[in-house]
Amino acid sequence: MYFCLLIHGYNVNTKTVKQTIEIPSIAIKVQERIRWSDLDAAGILYFGNYIRLFEIGETELFRAAGHPYSNKQFDELGIWMLRVQFNCTFLSSGYIDDLLSIYVWISHIGGASMDIQFVICRDSTMLGHGICTIVSTDRQTKKAKRIPESLRNGLNPFIFNHGIQ
Repeated sequence: MYFCLLIHGYNVNTKTVKQTIEIPSIAIKVQERIRWSDLDAAGILYFGNYIRLFEIGETELFRAAGHPYSNKQFDELGIWMLRVQFNCTFLSSGYIDDLLSIYVWISHIGGASMDIQFVICRDSTMLGHGICTIVSTDRQTKKAKRIPESLRNGLNPFIFNHGIQ
């Protein structure tokens, strides 16, 4: 079941490509306003701040999974969660005081890594969407380490692997 289906088209080498973004009902939704410090010289949401917005959603995803981000939490799990890849497609501009909805869910979870999808909307306008790959690593060796079962079990309700097709 989906509570939102957003479609946009864009031009790639004179060929129109349709892309469907499905926001599943299990997605975490967080709202955040654009602040002065989020703007660039043109008065629009600075592209680097999409990472900040994604991080807000990611933090709430882990909180909903019963694992709020804290040093104590990761000490207990014996891991670090390192971001190894971040991709974002920018579609529309955001402006000062816009109320944004940040939707976040897991599109893939493997042994030591996971892909977290996000969509950022203002009302019914999608400003951007993307994906971040996070790897669980041993705190001492920094080598990939299986995601602990307690964390995996907490995240399971938020896995939907049909996000961007």
